Amino acid sequence: MLTRLHIRNYAIINELDVKFDRGLTIITGETGAGKSILIGALSLVLGKRADSSVLYKEGEKCMVEAFFNVTNYDLKPFFSENDLDFENPTILRREINANGKSRAFINDTPVNLAQLKELATSLIDIHSQHEVLTLKSADFRTRFLDSCADGGIQIKTYRNVFSEWNALRQEANTLKEALRKAAQDEDYLKFQLSELEELNLKEGELLENQDKLSMLENAEEISGTLSQVSDTLLNSEDALVDGLRKLESELQRLANKYPTAVDWANRIKQNVIDLEDVAEEMSQKVGSIEQDPAELGRLAERVDEIIRLMTKHRKQSEAELIQYQFELDDKLSSISNSDEQLTLLNGRLEKIESLLQVEADKLSKLRAKEAKRIAPILTTELQQLGMPDAQMSILVDKGERNVNGQDRIEILFTANKGQKAQDISKVASGGELSRLMLSTKSEMASKAQLPAIIFDEIDTGVSGHVADKMGGKIKELSSSMQVLCITHLPQIASKANQHLFVYKEEKGGRTTTGVRELDKTDRIVEIAKMLSNANPTEAALTHAKNLVNEK
Repeated sequence: MLTRLHIRNYAIINELDVKFDRGLTIITGETGAGKSILIGALSLVLGKRADSSVLYKEGEKCMVEAFFNVTNYDLKPFFSENDLDFENPTILRREINANGKSRAFINDTPVNLAQLKELATSLIDIHSQHEVLTLKSADFRTRFLDSCADGGIQIKTYRNVFSEWNALRQEANTLKEALRKAAQDEDYLKFQLSELEELNLKEGELLENQDKLSMLENAEEISGTLSQVSDTLLNSEDALVDGLRKLESELQRLANKYPTAVDWANRIKQNVIDLEDVAEEMSQKVGSIEQDPAELGRLAERVDEIIRLMTKHRKQSEAELIQYQFELDDKLSSISNSDEQLTLLNGRLEKIESLLQVEADKLSKLRAKEAKRIAPILTTELQQLGMPDAQMSILVDKGERNVNGQDRIEILFTANKGQKAQDISKVASGGELSRLMLSTKSEMASKAQLPAIIFDEIDTGVSGHVADKMGGKIKELSSSMQVLCITHLPQIASKANQHLFVYKEEKGGRTTTGVRELDKTDRIVEIAKMLSNANPTEAALTHAKNLVNEK
């Protein structure tokens, strides 16, 4: 149960500390005093999104703490799974900084909002004053039936399978689309790969072929030059080698007179040997370099083809072009493998879809069974809440399969004898919806075995003896769980075990919200004001006293 709520710097609350008792806590106060702000603050600590606009004082941090007695609610597994300390009381805290960033804590350990919300759903349910409209939504109807049937176990099982099926379906669709696009490109990829495979390129080949091509294109000039240089060195009348030999001989003769000349002679001799080798090699090359039109054409064609493909594929080297060939081969192999992968994926999808259908059918049967069980109970409760001729039924028909199952759920209702039941969204008034919401919420809360539930003006649209009956129903519910109820009706307020009064006051030139607990005397006066006006008559005070004593 909720034992304490501490609020600082939120909305029009500077600082507030409220303690709560067991049973039924009634919260009253004038319109605009801040009753719903208390619920807003509590919603914040239960995981609601917020920003800096909630700050009472700009530039200061907002903090909300909720203290819960969690004894006997089997919550230890949650703490263990999330590596949190289990403590009693358990404290949920939310902080909002001036820049709008928030932090969440469970027992002083930082947590994310998902963890905070998960724990919160096991601690308390808040019914907002506009939630009666959700009775018209398909989501609430399925959630109501599932909660009452088995506490939501089967819908969780179904959603787990649905999630797996949906993920596989999306994966298969993505792969299909990829294959479709790949199939469009496959012929072109094959053509590109065929070109490169036919080229059979070797790294370094381009430069080698360009050198050969250059030699063949200039064969006549190269041969002539080599022949001329070779003759100049060895065979001409003024051959350089002959002249050097003579110079060597002269230096050798000088050696007896000038020893250093020997070194120079030997160096010239070595150069002569090198020049003779050069001349011989040139002479041999002259015979091997010949114009070969066929080879010239082949090399030119080869070089042109390599350069063409490098340009076509925007590659800067043979290595890049060869790597691209490997990539093309991998892409084509991937297309082939993807076909096999899609076949396997479709097989898995078919199996999981069969399992999904089994779970959907189980869910439908469970809902149909629960609808048959719960409709008479709700009908009886509505009759007890001031609608003696009320009739209600819940129909579960097959609809389009989605994350909530395959069922279309209708709640048919009539408050008048002899009138055909129709969907509640068409025939139920505000007061009738309020009473139906109270009944459904009571059933859901009792099935979920929640520690606490909050009703924020669930009595909208009712008055008189109907309000008294709703108060009795709320009081009955508080015997098995903690109930907090914001109300403007004295008939409901009189049922309280604890009565909190919310008021506005001015402090330091600013309006702020305060809360005080009323004793029995103050309660009687407050209820008398709700019955009449700010200055209650003796009759109103007597009536209020009777209401309080009748609780």
